[in-house]
Amino acid sequence: MIKIHVTTATAIDIRGMLELNYKIYPEEWHVSAAYVEYILRANKDVYRVVKTGSDVKGIYSLFPFSKVNYEEILNGSLEEKKLGQYILDYDQEKEVYLYLISFIVDIYDNNSREYTKALLADMTKQLPYLASKGITINEIGAIGISDDGNRILERIGFTKEKLVDVDGEKYPVFRVKVKTILDAILI
Repeated sequence: MIKIHVTTATAIDIRGMLELNYKIYPEEWHVSAAYVEYILRANKDVYRVVKTGSDVKGIYSLFPFSKVNYEEILNGSLEEKKLGQYILDYDQEKEVYLYLISFIVDIYDNNSREYTKALLADMTKQLPYLASKGITINEIGAIGISDDGNRILERIGFTKEKLVDVDGEKYPVFRVKVKTILDAILI
């Protein structure tokens, strides 16, 4: 059995995160190393990675925003490439709306299901961890860009709300409350 672990991403992980991102996501969803570095400076707790040794095999990213910016994202009026300037710092803001900007696993790896399970299990620890720091999470939202991603979102309690136009394509918008996602993952 393969040894895997989930941890908060650091600058050391950026290259592996981007390699996985480029391998899985369409080009229009790619970001640069500078973008990821900028995000990490804004809030060091937003990226969680599943690793085998030093190899990044999966990522999920929960970006905290004000209600206004969160709604702008889910309505398609705030571009994802500009999100860094609006990310909240957990040391300063205590009431947030989380945007699940990515949930990626290496689908070409035979252990991809294990990576998915590890990331989901980590969410059941990370969300209460944020609460223990005094952070109130009002809601979590996502824009689904793949059928597999949409299925995972629905399986963990997200509800599809509407379609949003992003770069001329229509994608479903999902929302969930923390209790719902925790209950769905723990079942």
